[in-house]
Amino acid sequence: MVVMTTIIARTTAAILTTTLVLGAVAVAGAQPASTKIGMVKTFLAEQPKAFIEIATDDFKVVLKKTTGFDGDIVGRYDAFEIAQKLDAKELDFALFHAHEFAWVRQKYPELQALMVAANQRHAERAHLIVHKNSAVKSFADLRGKKLDMPVGTKEHCRMFLQKLCAAAEPKGPMEFFGSIAKSPTRNDALDQVARDKVQATIVDTQTLDFYKEVKPAVFEKNLRVLLDSEVFPPAVIAYKPGNLDAKKLDQFRDGLLRAHTIPEGRDMMKSWNVDAFEAPRKQYSESLAEIMKAYPPPAR
Repeated sequence: MVVMTTIIARTTAAILTTTLVLGAVAVAGAQPASTKIGMVKTFLAEQPKAFIEIATDDFKVVLKKTTGFDGDIVGRYDAFEIAQKLDAKELDFALFHAHEFAWVRQKYPELQALMVAANQRHAERAHLIVHKNSAVKSFADLRGKKLDMPVGTKEHCRMFLQKLCAAAEPKGPMEFFGSIAKSPTRNDALDQVARDKVQATIVDTQTLDFYKEVKPAVFEKNLRVLLDSEVFPPAVIAYKPGNLDAKKLDQFRDGLLRAHTIPEGRDMMKSWNVDAFEAPRKQYSESLAEIMKAYPPPAR
């Protein structure tokens, strides 16, 4: 009787142990850890909450379809905060503007570019636009005039404007210009300059090319480019070697390199003004060094 009781007890314990182990494995398999991706907050500056939610949700969908990973997007930190979290293994990957990536690598040299968000149709610049008949010959001639900085102005346009103002008036755009308007769209800002309602605006290459395409006569008759910025290298998805195992790193990279081949990926990239994710070219490091010379890191 004692022997039989012991056997039953041992059998029950074995069954319970096996059940618990299998249950734990099943739960772990059903709930894989989310891939944590930092997005520098300058990508989403001035964008409404609805736009931000759509943009991040679209990326999560594309990420899941191409890599199989669930994504957790963190977009409320600046470049240096994101870099610190990536370095500390609090993030798996991070999305930076190129000039921001150049800045943070001075402090975190181990961070590496995994892929870039490439636009194969044009080099990305910022363009300072004035009326065609304006007497303005240089940026200094705009002192005290009215500028239109439309909602959603791209970060590299802001950087270019700050650089121009720093050379002419160290106090910045608010002190250099007489007033600054904020049109609801970048096309509206160009219209305002064409109507001579404001004296200047600053737009990205995509906006300028699109405006020339849809309103060629308006541009030809009423607008001219006063100044062009340097070429800004494409944005970069970065990682820290050693943070992830090689299999997950390869799976993430190879999946996103195919993102432009699926409808969801093409739609997302169109809204981001990107053609595809690509491996960084050999010249990418050189372009980072050049853009940092033109746009040194801010004092911290």
